[in-house]
Amino acid sequence: MRRAVLFSLALAFLLGSSLCAATQPTSHKDMMSLLTSVELVDNGIGHGRMSVISIGKSVQGREIPLVVLADPKVPLADTRRMFIICRQHGDEPASTEAMLKLIQDLVFSGSEQDADLLRKVSFFMVPMTNPDGADRSQRRNSNGADLNRDWLTRGQPEIKAVRAAIDSVDPEVVIDQHELSPSNRGPDYLQCAGSTCGASQDVAEESVHIQSLIVGMLNTHDMEVSSYQIHDQSPARLAHRYFPIHAGRKTFLFETRQAGARSDQLDYRMSLHIIGSMTIAKYLAGRENELVQRIAEWRTRRQVLLASRKKQRKR
Repeated sequence: MRRAVLFSLALAFLLGSSLCAATQPTSHKDMMSLLTSVELVDNGIGHGRMSVISIGKSVQGREIPLVVLADPKVPLADTRRMFIICRQHGDEPASTEAMLKLIQDLVFSGSEQDADLLRKVSFFMVPMTNPDGADRSQRRNSNGADLNRDWLTRGQPEIKAVRAAIDSVDPEVVIDQHELSPSNRGPDYLQCAGSTCGASQDVAEESVHIQSLIVGMLNTHDMEVSSYQIHDQSPARLAHRYFPIHAGRKTFLFETRQAGARSDQLDYRMSLHIIGSMTIAKYLAGRENELVQRIAEWRTRRQVLLASRKKQRKR
């Protein structure tokens, strides 16, 4: 009976949260309540897949949670590990909303494919790195610092906490999820280490390869993104520069556009973050052939469609 009541309460909370996600970003308080609800649920499917650890506090004392998603029967050391950093900038909500949705999807999924994924890959997520800025919808933290310029000096408590967590987890891949400023009308894009930025050749080559898979999988969902590599050797103050160069970790920057009509398309921006993250997870799980096949099938369908349109124009 207690299990059924807990599940009903949590499901009601989750449904309410999902309805709000498309119109209003989740507050720090609501995020913590949501994570607690999901962690407590024993629905007979994903019980034990999720745990929440407090890794530190913001300048104003808000908890910074680390969410761990994995198969509870498999030692974390036996999995390939990926670490996702969200919301370093408080006015960039899509990554937080995306990862809260992905957490729910994976915890409650009855899919054998998802179960197999979690046996092979463990997810470590910080869904809100800058809770003070998030609750005010401001870019910087309460000290007025841009957290994504603090990775070399690590002077801010939020970055100290996340850096310590990453060192402890020792992930193979780091994802740093962002959004372009509301005035920036540039395209959605991905960036990773290139061959001349100071990262090792192995890290750069595999990063570029994974990046191409992410772009391809986003294309299969009719999402167009630009992709870039880092080739200069500017000081590695930003997370996606710091980790490949100074820690040898394959690291990916996601940037989604908020400007114009896209400001009302939070669901679209969330989907881009989710699809990109899941592509990396599937690659780490050894499912590259599946990704390559889906991309190839999409390209074939697209070529057929373009050829058909070309014929129609000639008539």
